[in-house]
Amino acid sequence: MRGSLVVVSAVAAVVLAGCGEAVDTAKQTFPRSTVPAGQLDPGTSTGKPKTNDPTFSNEQLRKLDPCALLSRDLLAPLGKPADNRMQDFSSCSNYMEDKDGKDLNITIYVGDTLNGATDADENIGGLPAYESELDDGTACFVSAVTSTNPNQGLRVQVGGEGEELCATGRTVLTGIITMIREDPPERSEKSGSIASVDPCGLLDPDELKTVVKVDTEVEPYSLHWCNWSKDSLNVAVWFRTGYDPKDDTVDPGAPVDLGNKITGYQAPSDGHTSCRIEWRHRSTGEDGADEIVEVSFDNKDTPKDNGCSTAAAVAKLLIPALPKP
Repeated sequence: MRGSLVVVSAVAAVVLAGCGEAVDTAKQTFPRSTVPAGQLDPGTSTGKPKTNDPTFSNEQLRKLDPCALLSRDLLAPLGKPADNRMQDFSSCSNYMEDKDGKDLNITIYVGDTLNGATDADENIGGLPAYESELDDGTACFVSAVTSTNPNQGLRVQVGGEGEELCATGRTVLTGIITMIREDPPERSEKSGSIASVDPCGLLDPDELKTVVKVDTEVEPYSLHWCNWSKDSLNVAVWFRTGYDPKDDTVDPGAPVDLGNKITGYQAPSDGHTSCRIEWRHRSTGEDGADEIVEVSFDNKDTPKDNGCSTAAAVAKLLIPALPKP
């Protein structure tokens, strides 16, 4: 089954500090820059941590190869690394074993939306950071805030059977931040790829208004996902990897001609105005790793319209702005 585009607002819960400032929270103490699990060089860990550092701008983060961030040199001190598995343009996992032979699963998310950024009371590599752990202790999430308004950053998820998963997460995230500062591993850019493209910069506001009939506000959600919203209306564009939707044997959706020799596959939702259209932008030759574009339109104020005609109109605005595959 192909993934569906869930419309999510990227409005931050609170307004954080502006350009070049640390996260503004009454909780901030920044007491810890220790990295006990792997004893890696903590890099920039003293002084007041800062967000909105150009080194970690969204533009720069889009260029990174997430699997190269989980390097063997970084993971080997923790146990026995396996082969990295690309999850999406900005995420990669390694399902390895720790030093005791227990499962240790590590995933890096680059440019992730951080809903808990106001809890950033630690300092990892010069960035405000925080961690959270599942109640049963089977997973820990360690995050560093790279940009604010909206809050986005780097998140390491560590799961497994061993102990001190949060310490492992801090070690890995510290190594990744140091790597980005000193020698950022960029992806091998392919001609026509959407991997490094900012979706928020592709739709002209005036042209979009001619389609949705209202002025909208742009709301970035992640490096490859953007929303345009007004009251109950929402347009979303998501760049991801996956299988060509036409090959979906369960529910490929109804084909729709989007022009430019592109056929999209649309799927309306029952009960309210909501429609998703997706298509393969570019083949990578790797199973399940084609570049996919999804466009969705939702508007609860027009229940008699399934929204697919509007979603298709938005897609037709978007396609000329995409790089040529």
